[in-house]
Amino acid sequence: MTDTQSPSPKVYGPGNLKVVPHDPAKERRKRNILIVTFLVSVALSYWLGGRISDTEAARLNNENIRLERINKTLIMETEKLIQRVAILERTGQVDKESIKNIRGLIRELEGEKAALAKDLAFFKSILAPENTAQGVRLHELELLPGDAENRFLVRLVVSQVARDNPFLKGTMTVEVDGLSGGKKKTLSLLELSGLDKTQSLGFRYFQAFPEKEDYLQMEIPAGFTPEKIRVAIKVRRGAVKSIVKTYSWDQELASSLSRE
Repeated sequence: MTDTQSPSPKVYGPGNLKVVPHDPAKERRKRNILIVTFLVSVALSYWLGGRISDTEAARLNNENIRLERINKTLIMETEKLIQRVAILERTGQVDKESIKNIRGLIRELEGEKAALAKDLAFFKSILAPENTAQGVRLHELELLPGDAENRFLVRLVVSQVARDNPFLKGTMTVEVDGLSGGKKKTLSLLELSGLDKTQSLGFRYFQAFPEKEDYLQMEIPAGFTPEKIRVAIKVRRGAVKSIVKTYSWDQELASSLSRE
């Protein structure tokens, strides 16, 4: 019989050991460098965020100042034209056709002045809102009749009131509740306007739909009677709270018409 020999245990001698030098001062320096780097990164991020916020606020303020100057110029030009018409009518130095043309120009200037006043009111309400309650809000909902019975124009502006106006991220859905064939039905206002059902939000002060000073065109299906508009805004980051607001279709249509 052959004896099975157990393997000899491995013996560690001086040649198998590795000496790792321990330098407490070097370890502390590394740790301090990491801490300083982290603090500098945080401070730099905060500073950049503040600079971006200040830049955007300055841009809005500059736009507000520019509109005020244009508005003052239009007011002066309109007043001069009105005075000129009055003088010419009294002295009989101009015919009726010329007076008609000047009055047409005055109406155009008045229209421009009204549009500027609307823009000024909008910027002021964004920069210094009367309602200072913190959070996101539907700043504007305009609903106007279109060029056919079942066509409408709509404009939405979402804004936030928050300390230092952090960059807001979230989503918005807008639905229309109504009746179709005597039954309740809900449609997406955004889809009716040619957009995706859910719209992404990303802004510091406000975001408009559409982006430019225009309107979304919407067509209501035949047989559908709209009754309410429901806006749901979900905030993932930035403002204090999310909101769900319901508006009467007829009241918003009448209100927008009265503002026009």
